[in-house]
Amino acid sequence: MEFFYFVEANALIIMLGCWLAFMIKKEGTLRASNQIFFRMAICTTVVLALEAACSLVNGRPGNSFYIANIILNAVRLILAAYASQTWLLYTLHFLRPKQSLPKKIQRLIFIPFLLVSAFVIASIFTGWVFYINRYTNLYTRGKFAFIHMIATFGYFGNAANYALIKMLRSRCRCPDKMCFTNFLVFVVIPVASGTVNLINPYLNIIWIFLLISLFLLFTRVQFAQIVLDGLTGLNNRNSFDNYLYSISSGKAFSACLFMMDIDFFKDINDSYGHPEGDQALEQTAKILTQIFNNENCMIARYGGDEFAVLMVSGDQLTSVHVNAEALRLALYKAFAEYNSSSGKPYELTVSVGYAFMIGRDEVDAQQLIKASDSDLYREKQRVHSSKCL
Repeated sequence: MEFFYFVEANALIIMLGCWLAFMIKKEGTLRASNQIFFRMAICTTVVLALEAACSLVNGRPGNSFYIANIILNAVRLILAAYASQTWLLYTLHFLRPKQSLPKKIQRLIFIPFLLVSAFVIASIFTGWVFYINRYTNLYTRGKFAFIHMIATFGYFGNAANYALIKMLRSRCRCPDKMCFTNFLVFVVIPVASGTVNLINPYLNIIWIFLLISLFLLFTRVQFAQIVLDGLTGLNNRNSFDNYLYSISSGKAFSACLFMMDIDFFKDINDSYGHPEGDQALEQTAKILTQIFNNENCMIARYGGDEFAVLMVSGDQLTSVHVNAEALRLALYKAFAEYNSSSGKPYELTVSVGYAFMIGRDEVDAQQLIKASDSDLYREKQRVHSSKCL
């Protein structure tokens, strides 16, 4: 009965893996992260299928089962090492989407897998990593099995360590809760299931939990397409509107809203092309994140070349304590510093307006938007006037 439940659970997880691979393949494999995700889903699914197959032939009498046990376990161990190094590659690609991984680093990551694969193949004849008793046809770990474990869990450990450092440095801000999913998927699940595996090497739950992690990541990516702007990675207009609605639904709030847009953005697109305009939008998002990184706020691409930053305090009697003018000047200074070193044939600047509000409902929230937009208009007029002088 226990064996039946094991096979049934594996079958369900394998079906999940096949579904994930199918869905990501359907979306296209142009992006490197999608290609690695697809390989990860396939490898993990096959490892689980091989584990089920090994359980079926292990201990069964007969030369054919003996040979099958050797081949299946050798392939399983090699694919397990490959899946773990693919997981490290995927972690690097997923957490640094704007940066390509140098070929030299990719080759270094691949070396431990090649060495472990050689050990596993040699084990068919030497029993170093594993061996199958010819008389009982039972799988047994070899005296050098720790090499395979070090390589496999070394990949997972490095991936978890990189993810943890990356998330601590970036410091996800409210209301973006997806960093919790990243922490769960890249740190908690691999470390917890890997620790269980190290304590009991015959309990290979890590591959089941790895597929669950992939499912969570797939769900997170799909959700991100709904709430995040695809170009800048900031919250999108829909996410901003929902957040503003949530804080102004009959609950007292104090808020400061910054509204800003890029000066002469149309000229950048017309003179240098839309790819250059996209780079201007991305750079603006980076500078906004840099300036407001230490503030408890939501940063969003409001639409086109417009951006919004919303800071909220739940106490009606206490206005938001923020030096708005200092932040506006800090933004202008950051753009000036960027222009002095960018080497671009144009200057990237923004106009920034802001307003404070103590309110309770949607009407107050809309008034806050109008007030900050009016201040932006006045600032825009001032900037344009100074440019014309």
